[in-house]
Amino acid sequence: MNEQEQVNEGYVIIESVTVGNARFVIGENPNNQAAPYVTWQANVKNDPNNFFWGHYCATKLDAVADFAQRINAEAEYLRKRTKANIAPLQERKERGEER
Repeated sequence: MNEQEQVNEGYVIIESVTVGNARFVIGENPNNQAAPYVTWQANVKNDPNNFFWGHYCATKLDAVADFAQRINAEAEYLRKRTKANIAPLQERKERGEER
């Protein structure tokens, strides 16, 4: 492994995806029998390694499902926000108000 292993609160980060300014990770800690997996979010603009909103999971499959849901939710939020910002611009172009 060429990259340095990243650890947060005893969990080794095993997956990471960035969507917009949000970074989502899966952490693994086999020593925590109750919750050996976790998903966290971080804000890449502020501090990409300051994780918050942890969702702790009993299985890797549960963590992967949660990870995917969080990524999809952020992508959908950004898609809708972008669409909402573009609509007024398109309306102005159609009315000939482009500057």
